[in-house]
Amino acid sequence: MAIKAVVFDVGSVLIDWDPKYLYRKLMSESDMDIFLRDICPYEWNLEMDRRNDLKWADYVEARAKLFPDHADHIRAYDRRWPEMVSGPIQGTVDIKAQLRAGGVPLYAITNYSQEKWALSQTLWPFLAEFDGVICSGQEGVMKPDPAIYHLLYDRFALNPSELIFIDDRAENIEAAEKTGMKGHIFKDPDILRAELTSLSLL
Repeated sequence: MAIKAVVFDVGSVLIDWDPKYLYRKLMSESDMDIFLRDICPYEWNLEMDRRNDLKWADYVEARAKLFPDHADHIRAYDRRWPEMVSGPIQGTVDIKAQLRAGGVPLYAITNYSQEKWALSQTLWPFLAEFDGVICSGQEGVMKPDPAIYHLLYDRFALNPSELIFIDDRAENIEAAEKTGMKGHIFKDPDILRAELTSLSLL
């Protein structure tokens, strides 16, 4: 069956997010590595991506009380969050714009806190230009749980066999493919453009 619509991941596909972009401004490289390993690890961030019953301010304050010597740096994770994004991945943003101009339906499935997702759509308006979005922090379920993909299909009446899903993480692609979507592990915009061209989407 022909692919008729494109489903994007956001982080590391459309925008370049990495906490190191912020913390390199605040501490030495070695201190940053320890901080992001022991104080505010990626798994801690994932809780805000996963849950829809938390506020960033409350979550951060709880962590600051647990590690009072690092309180200011922990609070920066929330207050200076935009500095964790170096900017758009322009090649992919250009592909998205070309698809949109060509009338290809566009969707997103993203592991993202609901607060930061709302902020990101303001900071980078192209993130608001989808026909539908499933955001983990709004739904309380995240990739690679199969439920998040089925939520996309059900909510927007989509046939998974007509979709291609673009994500930078192999486990997310594998889970998506098991639910019926074609997967593309994102490496760079040029490879993605060639894939979408071969599918007659560009």
